[in-house]
Amino acid sequence: MNAPQVHFELGALKGEADPYAVYARAREDGPVQRSGDSWLVFGHVEAAQLLRSSSTRTGFMAQGFRSRLPEGAAREEMSNRINFIDPPRHTQVRKLVGMAFTPRRTRRLEPFIRDVARQLLAPLAGDEPVDLIRSYAHEVPSLVISELLGVPVEDRDRLTALADRVSKLLGTGNTEAELADAISGAEVMHATFRSLIEDRRNEPQDDLLSALLEAEEGDQRLTESELLSLAATLYSAGHRTTRDLFTNGLTALLKEPEIIASLQDGSLPTEAVVEEFLRFETPTHMVARILEEPLELGGYEVPAGRPIAVMLAAANRDPRVYPDGDRFDPWRWTRTPEPAAPLSFALGAHFCLGASLARLEASTMLKALLDEFPEIRLSDASLKWHHTGVFRGVDELPVVLGPRAEPRDSDAGLP
Repeated sequence: MNAPQVHFELGALKGEADPYAVYARAREDGPVQRSGDSWLVFGHVEAAQLLRSSSTRTGFMAQGFRSRLPEGAAREEMSNRINFIDPPRHTQVRKLVGMAFTPRRTRRLEPFIRDVARQLLAPLAGDEPVDLIRSYAHEVPSLVISELLGVPVEDRDRLTALADRVSKLLGTGNTEAELADAISGAEVMHATFRSLIEDRRNEPQDDLLSALLEAEEGDQRLTESELLSLAATLYSAGHRTTRDLFTNGLTALLKEPEIIASLQDGSLPTEAVVEEFLRFETPTHMVARILEEPLELGGYEVPAGRPIAVMLAAANRDPRVYPDGDRFDPWRWTRTPEPAAPLSFALGAHFCLGASLARLEASTMLKALLDEFPEIRLSDASLKWHHTGVFRGVDELPVVLGPRAEPRDSDAGLP
């Protein structure tokens, strides 16, 4: 069968205030669709099948950036990104990274995340509106990924700002000015990481960069280009995606006092709320794939070699998998059987390296915030969202924190 031909334009999502309404209308034409020579996947089951398929490839993305970008750091980063590499090299790189970026290294960060969260909340006033992104949600992930990689304190703010600039390369419909800004930002960012990698090569530390330098399997090691791209990718995703996961989710949670009360009395696990954050307000809305071999998907044969946009955010509200999917309902993750996991971190060979760290950070940040300010609420200011066509988040999150919780005996001596 031929899939329905639609006129859904990915570029039209850029700046869209309510992309979920757009996805709902598009889903009416089916979970798998064609748009010109490209394919679109809106259904959860179909997206999961595609992402898990051993036939999926992402190397065409690297080739595209290699042909479009001028010689330099931006082209080097995008053409060596771990999520844009195909087998067999992807398998080798993923194994090398796994030797360094271990579950144990992630778990070791939990006390650091908790202490940083409480330190950042300590000076905040309870009766004045604050932008929670600037004062908290942006800062925690930035400090955590810096600690993980071993980025010096004096470089953290600058690299965070540079990562936001470079991330525009992954969006759609960039202006010439946005593209030029991203390219120049990549040059500065790579120069900083190149110097840091050289320092670690000469004097290894107990950090992820040093571990990546030391990772080897037989005669396989990460190349200089792969190291630079990994460092930039991890730094960017490690703060931006986690920040947006947390703040996007809070825009829904802070409208639900009954859910907050259930969190505070322990009847609703924090992890269930974070899972609903991921599903309901997905930070990364789509990923791109092609197939090496044709694949039957949703009753249609998707041919090899054609671009496929996998609409993660649309799949995460697929009513066939998530009944009442347009309702924020963390309780769905406590029921038996539990629903299929959201696709916010993709699936398969390119499942996000930092998924467990992002979940840990968001859970720790949420618990610290509600412990300190149990009456927090959204301010009356309207929210302004940005959508690059790929990534979505709020520009500011104005909240009224309310009174600070009464100190507990167990809090004595905390920084």
